[in-house]
Amino acid sequence: MNVMYLCDNNYVMIAGVSIYSLLENNLDADEINIFLIVENITENNRDKLRLIVDSFDRKIFFIPKPDMKELLVCNIEMHWWIENVFSRVFLGEVFKDYKDIHKLIYIDCDTLIVGSLKELWNMDLQGNIGAGVCEAMGNLHKKAIGLSKEDYYFNAGMFLIDLDKWRLEKKDNAAKEFIFRKKGRLEYADESVLNGILAKELIRLSPEFNLTSLSFYFTIKELVLYRKSHINYTEAEREKALKDARIVHFTSTYLDVRPWVEGCRHPYAQRWLDCKQRTPWREEKLRKDNRSKVKKAARKAALLMPDKMRLFLTGFVHAYIKPMKYILR
Repeated sequence: MNVMYLCDNNYVMIAGVSIYSLLENNLDADEINIFLIVENITENNRDKLRLIVDSFDRKIFFIPKPDMKELLVCNIEMHWWIENVFSRVFLGEVFKDYKDIHKLIYIDCDTLIVGSLKELWNMDLQGNIGAGVCEAMGNLHKKAIGLSKEDYYFNAGMFLIDLDKWRLEKKDNAAKEFIFRKKGRLEYADESVLNGILAKELIRLSPEFNLTSLSFYFTIKELVLYRKSHINYTEAEREKALKDARIVHFTSTYLDVRPWVEGCRHPYAQRWLDCKQRTPWREEKLRKDNRSKVKKAARKAALLMPDKMRLFLTGFVHAYIKPMKYILR
C-alpha cells in the first residue's frame, strides 16, 4: 500500500497522528510505504515521524515540495491554504523519481484512520483514473469549474489514484491548463483543480472512506437544505458509514473546532487525542481557537437561530453568495 501525505511544519504533528492511526489500523497490510511531501519540516520532526514508522516496521520517504514557480502558470488565490497542497495536482512531477509506484492513496493529514483500507487499496478501478468520496456541493460551485449539476463533486481529503494512468494521460499538463484557464481564481485551491480535471473519471465511493464533519453534524435532508446540493448520498449510506468509518476527516465547520484545538466536541475527538498520546507529540498542547472575532460572532449568531432558518441562511451564503465571484469573471 502506497500512501501520500503532505504538510508543513505547522501541521506535522497533525500528520503524525494520522500516520500513526493508519499504521495502527492496518497491521495486516503486506507493506505500507508513506510518501510525505514536505515543506519546511525540521529534522527533529522528521525524526519523530521516522520513529513512528519504524515502530511499525514500515517505510517513509520524504519528498521535497516541487518548485511551484515552474508548475503554477499564474498567481493563485491561496486563501488559507499552503502552496504545498498543489503537490497533489502535479503527481507526475512529485513521483518522477519513483517510476515503480503505480498506484497510491492520497490522504489529508487532518484525518484519523479508524479501520482497514485493504478493501480500498485492492478495489478494481475498471479503467478509471481513481476513486473518491463525494462532497455536498451546490450547483454554482460546480459551474465555476466547468461541471454540470448532474456531475459528482469530490472531497479532496482522500483519493485512490492510478498513477500510471495519470502519467499516461499527462494530468500534470491538464492541471496547468485548467489553472491558466481559470486565471488562478480557484475557490477551493487544489480541490477545484482536481474536480475540474478528474471528476468525470472517478468512481464514487461510500462515505466511510472519507467521512467528513458534515456527515456527523447534519442528516442528508439537512445537508440538502444547507448545501443546496443536487447529488448526495442517501441517509442509509450516511448511517452505514457512521457505523463503519474507515477514514474520519476533520473538515472545518462553523459548528465546531477540530480535535487539536481546545473545545472540540466532535464524536471522534477523544479518539484522536488518545492516538496523539501514542505519538512523540504527546506533550504538545492543544491549540487555541484562532478564528477572528467576526467569525466567532457570526457563529454565535447562527447558533441562536432556529435550525431550519440557520440551515437556509448559512446555505444561501455558501451556495449562492460565496461562489458568485468565481461565476462572474
